[in-house]
Amino acid sequence: MDQPSGGKRHKLGTVSGVYIPVCLNVFSILLFLRFGMILGQIGMLGMLGLLLVSYLVDIITTLSLSAVASNGEVKGGGAYYLISRSLGPEFGGSIGLLFYLAQVLNTSLNVVGLIAVLKLNFEQTMPHGFWQNYLLQTAALVACTALSLAGSGMFARASNALLVILGAAILSIPISALFRKPFEDPNLDIEFTGLSVATLQSNLWPHKEGKHYGGLAVFRDVFGILFPATSGIFAGASMSGDLRSPGKAIPKGTLYAILTTSIAYVLVIVFMAASTGHGSLLRNANIIQDTNLYAPTILAGELAVTFFSALMGIVGAAKLMQALARDKLFPGLSLLGRGLNKNDEPIAAVLLTYLLAQAALLADLDQLASLISIFYLLTFFTMNLACFLLKVASAPNFRPGFRSFSWQSALVGAILSSAAMFFVDETSAATAVCLLVFLFLLLHYLSPPKHWGDVSQNLIYHQVRKYLLRLRPEHIKFWRPQIILLVNDPRSQTRLIQFCNSMKKGALYILGHVIVTNDFDEGAQEAKSQQQAWSKYISEYSRIKAFLQLTMSPSITWGIRNLILSAGLGGMRPNIAVIGFYNLEELRQANPQLQVPEPPDYHEPSRKISIKEGKVPRRRRGDTSSRILDGYLPTDTIRREGSMSASTYLTILEDLALRFKMNVAVGKGFHTLETPRSDGSNTKKYIDLWPIQMSAELQAEGKSVLTTNFDTYTLILQLGYILHSVPAWSRVYRLRVLVFVEYEEEVNAEQGRVKALLDKLRIEADVVVSWLASGNLATYEAIISGHAPDQATENMVNHCLRDEEWWEELRILRDRTFMSPSQELDSLANIVESTAGRPGIFNPHNDPEDYGEYRHHSISHITELPKRPTVSTLARLGVVNLGIHTANLLPNVFNSNSDSDDDSGSETDSESYIDVGDADFNDDASVTSEGDYLEPDDGGVIMTLTSGSLWRVAKQCKLRE
Repeated sequence: MDQPSGGKRHKLGTVSGVYIPVCLNVFSILLFLRFGMILGQIGMLGMLGLLLVSYLVDIITTLSLSAVASNGEVKGGGAYYLISRSLGPEFGGSIGLLFYLAQVLNTSLNVVGLIAVLKLNFEQTMPHGFWQNYLLQTAALVACTALSLAGSGMFARASNALLVILGAAILSIPISALFRKPFEDPNLDIEFTGLSVATLQSNLWPHKEGKHYGGLAVFRDVFGILFPATSGIFAGASMSGDLRSPGKAIPKGTLYAILTTSIAYVLVIVFMAASTGHGSLLRNANIIQDTNLYAPTILAGELAVTFFSALMGIVGAAKLMQALARDKLFPGLSLLGRGLNKNDEPIAAVLLTYLLAQAALLADLDQLASLISIFYLLTFFTMNLACFLLKVASAPNFRPGFRSFSWQSALVGAILSSAAMFFVDETSAATAVCLLVFLFLLLHYLSPPKHWGDVSQNLIYHQVRKYLLRLRPEHIKFWRPQIILLVNDPRSQTRLIQFCNSMKKGALYILGHVIVTNDFDEGAQEAKSQQQAWSKYISEYSRIKAFLQLTMSPSITWGIRNLILSAGLGGMRPNIAVIGFYNLEELRQANPQLQVPEPPDYHEPSRKISIKEGKVPRRRRGDTSSRILDGYLPTDTIRREGSMSASTYLTILEDLALRFKMNVAVGKGFHTLETPRSDGSNTKKYIDLWPIQMSAELQAEGKSVLTTNFDTYTLILQLGYILHSVPAWSRVYRLRVLVFVEYEEEVNAEQGRVKALLDKLRIEADVVVSWLASGNLATYEAIISGHAPDQATENMVNHCLRDEEWWEELRILRDRTFMSPSQELDSLANIVESTAGRPGIFNPHNDPEDYGEYRHHSISHITELPKRPTVSTLARLGVVNLGIHTANLLPNVFNSNSDSDDDSGSETDSESYIDVGDADFNDDASVTSEGDYLEPDDGGVIMTLTSGSLWRVAKQCKLRE
């Protein structure tokens, strides 16, 4: 908090700044007006028990207060300053405001007590009636406010004389019990016996047969009245801005004041119980003065304590409000933070305190006492909580000069404070807690960020480190996607960044970026500036829940390898790598002479919407990505890395899928992604999943082994479900699973298998099954039947399969139109035998010497083929294989050159990504037929996924109409 400059201010010491204010604030008017009534209702032992509990809470809280106060500089604001700098602005501001209200109520309590004392002594001359009393209380409050405007220096000098008067009044109580002769006065309900064992025994226990005793309810009521008489321990801390050495003065002065007041209270209670009759204690509120040797001494003490406590309440509350205003936690309080003259007196805050105290004068003494108890106990709870958290968090900078405390004592203090608060009045306590929570949330969402270094960050760090060490590899039942997104330009990839943020399902999300440089010094400076820009982009602009991982490398390939190896911490490491699709347009622009193939044109007919259906959906800027892209981004100024070559891009994919054996997702077309909009204006309505099941036959020890990509299949379903579980997506989109078979008669069976699988996986989705032999898929017809609908399709198929010898020979075979189907199959078998052994044609998993056996196996099944060959049947011969086969990597793969070939066997599926109740899938649910890829529509967003050991290229997930 900023302190205005000025001349040298007068500072207070331990006695004048802490000890005397605490003593005078603890010695409440309740001592003179309510101690007799409490003693009469619950007896001496009951009152001493409640007093013991009250002081136990006070002492433990003082230990916590002393520890926090001695751990560095303490400025104006007292308890509020200590709590806010320990627990943060939310806790500090909310509890500071409630503590301010408690001090305002304490001011009103003492003003009400002041007028009550005057009425008891001058009843004949004082006016009667509620509003007459209110007018007198207003006059007293105005007088106290005027005096408080004189400043804390004059206030501190007057306190010495007030303490002498109050001490004399309290000391006169046991002296009167010792030396005054017994007497009775029926008119005033006085029965004074002097020191008497019989009187002590009569007042030792509560009189249960009397009408004033109500069991536990009485103890709860009187505890609420008694506690404010012991709760003024923060008075010294409230003067922290005027103390020479707050860290030393507050602990010492407060503890000595507690010792002094507790001894005085015990003496008063014991001597009153031993000298005054039970009936007099209950019926005469002014019994202490009426039984005193010199009554004016008590009157002077009553006036001194009420007068001082009222002044203390106004000054302390005003200082607290000034500190709150200067911290700018609540809007509209800046005027209250100003101070006048060289002593920085909070004049505006004093006037506000007066207005609130004036309103509180409408309540009576007992009501004010109970409310004060609730607010003070809530403040005590928070102070103990702050000390407890600072200690258990093991913050290196928490080195308090006061060491007579522990985390156990702070925890006990917090528990006692909260229990005592609800013991007084559970309704009022619950209301106060709700008010605290409301203020906490208000500050959390509306208050500007404060860099005070509160304990929450240290506590979070401590717990995160602790549980990261305990984190083990997750069980399959609790698998969740932990994503690392490789990104270069946040502006062009904003929608992909937002999409992955929705798909992470509360798990790890890392944005990875490589700075390509050969100069470490230059790269270090660039990394530092990019770290700040990316961090600001994540936390303030995109507002995603992600971590940033930067690395430097001479090449993009090695940079990404380093990223993957170093990403994550402990058990939190990415299991899915997401990378954008290769930018072919950049490749065309960079190398105009290079012939880059164009993707096939495919246009889905647009759906016409009638007026009855409603208005045509319009693309509007209403989503988060559009909001981010509309303005400036901090990453706009950072250096962009150049585009990579196609071979480098493929090397990166091979590294991710084969060497690191990660799940790899390739995103295409995300610049057109429609994120969910709250107004429902999205033109896309489905999240389409294309879980393609691919397989291959491998030869191992003379046996044919079928490998599948069922892990990829279920991974697609899992990620689709996770995305749909996000509320924003589920409100706008529906989940749809699309699969394909070869012939129409297989549709129903396949649909049943997929639905059975979805039921086992507990995923709700629509199922759509398409068939390839419908005549609508031109590429399928061209390959299987040899009939292309147009020359463009035939040219495209020939171009894609131009390096496949089996295709060239099949074309020659088909050109011989005079051959019968059986002759065509015989020739096809010869093609298989002549080409299967050529490297790179059939199956790279097999050694060359194994091809002879495989050819024999293929020929033996030629006669089993139907007359209408299909992709499935041809695959049995090895002629068609839709998967891109990869080899099982040897342990030394990381030491070999990235371009070297490896022809070891493929790894089988090692893990699934969705728990199905530990039940195996049956054949019907897990087997699907192979087929060609369906073409995406222009507006689609494609995410191709591969898993671990197999790298397969397939269209897996897209959004479409």
